[in-house]
Amino acid sequence: MSEHLNEAINYLQSKEGFRALFRLFRAKYESLGRIAGNVKLSNFSHGELEEIALFMGVSPHHLARKGTVSLTEFELRLSKTRFSDLSLFELLEGYYGEPIRSKREEKEELASSQKNILELLKMNYQAISIWFRYLEKKTPDTLWIWRLILEPGFEEDVRLLCDAYTSLPDKVERYPVFSQRVSGNPHSLDLVTVRGKLWIHLLHVMSGGEGSPPSQTEAINDLLLSYQLLRDDIANFVTTANLVAYSDGNLHPVWQAAAKFGSVLNIPLRELLKMNEVRTYTGEKEVFVVENSGVFSALVDAVPKAPLICTHGQFKLAGLKLMDLLAESGHHLYYSGDFDPEGIGMALRFKERYGEHGHVWRMTVDDYQISTPIVGMEDRQGKLLSLQNSILGELATAVLQNEKFGYQEGILHLLIQDLES
Repeated sequence: MSEHLNEAINYLQSKEGFRALFRLFRAKYESLGRIAGNVKLSNFSHGELEEIALFMGVSPHHLARKGTVSLTEFELRLSKTRFSDLSLFELLEGYYGEPIRSKREEKEELASSQKNILELLKMNYQAISIWFRYLEKKTPDTLWIWRLILEPGFEEDVRLLCDAYTSLPDKVERYPVFSQRVSGNPHSLDLVTVRGKLWIHLLHVMSGGEGSPPSQTEAINDLLLSYQLLRDDIANFVTTANLVAYSDGNLHPVWQAAAKFGSVLNIPLRELLKMNEVRTYTGEKEVFVVENSGVFSALVDAVPKAPLICTHGQFKLAGLKLMDLLAESGHHLYYSGDFDPEGIGMALRFKERYGEHGHVWRMTVDDYQISTPIVGMEDRQGKLLSLQNSILGELATAVLQNEKFGYQEGILHLLIQDLES
């Protein structure tokens, strides 16, 4: 720093008015990227205004009435002082003792740094270069990742992700065991962590996906299983009645015995993954699906031979895999749920997944009215509004207009009639 600049800074730093004024000048320069614009003096004390007025060569009253100081006027006034060889920008950088960049310059520098690091990562971890090329598109689902690129631990995360991707199993491996194998820590890829979220994004992109990766638990489990990674194969189960399963063409004796003696089965994902074909015990092509265990049990009591599935609430991977196998065998699936946002939402996801093999069962406006809905919707209208443009939009609108939810138990007699017929 030159002696002359140092002298100017010492003078300005001794004045409270310039301390406040330069803070505004810096913010204005950072915003505009040049010496221009005005700053307001409304929050300045009388003493601070006197200091600035003396420098500007006007009276404090005049300055207070004007209410602003122009950066270019200040620089012009500076040129008429003994510091005429200094620019306002030089003064600002010297005053704060650091380079001052505009928001635009900072943004450009940040983007350049991010791009350079990404290029280096793409070169060093070529096994996942497809992911890096996708990140370069800067689609909305990648913006949170771009904010991480300059973080100190990001390259270490990428190194582990690359190691994990190149170490994917060729047969089913439990997720924490895989994590332990590739990193020495069974929790290193836990999905609640940033690294776990990066891992799911990477797998989604590497599988050909675009846009946001899956966020629902079962969709994530499905994605992982497509890479032979199994998160939970015991607590993840589905309940069945009157279905039989085959492994490599061989009828499974447990399924066969349950169907023969009219017993229901709780099938964990662990056992379901051993099967490659599922059919109805009596050979019909219709299978009926409910999510409520009480309704399922009542249906089994009333129609013991009906081929039934209970998902126990939202679809879990076990239930989806079972229905996938039935659809692949040419069966038609009929889903019936509650007349509330969750039930209608499940019906739509069911229909989207199974297409011509999936049918919505007893979920019309008439069925809703027969269910004698009495439960108020409170503040849950939002989700129903989002369902109005779907294939079940008429039902969603009826529920909204009535402001009451209905439930499967209210149409149990109709469900039984359908199974009996």
